[in-house]
Amino acid sequence: MSTAIDNVVGIDTIRLAQAGRAERQAALRQIVQEVVGTTFFGEMLKIARSTAGKSKFGRGGRGEQVFGAQLDQELARCAGQGLRNGLSEAMYNRFAGRV
Repeated sequence: MSTAIDNVVGIDTIRLAQAGRAERQAALRQIVQEVVGTTFFGEMLKIARSTAGKSKFGRGGRGEQVFGAQLDQELARCAGQGLRNGLSEAMYNRFAGRV
């Protein structure tokens, strides 16, 4: 059975429940980094896309209009994976004791 978190970060929650503490903590760190990255970088990319002027050249056309939000979401998720800042560390530390 799949849960919502499986779809978000591609983690098998059944396997994770049976995994060791180190693997669960690594998964938690990944989830926290993606949430923080998506929240902050996602909003930043959304604002940047809405304020960018449109020119005749260098635009992706209708495809960019349709799939721009999905591209921004994927970029934000990837940017968040390597993120280690105060907020993500604080969130990780808060939930690490429960893992």
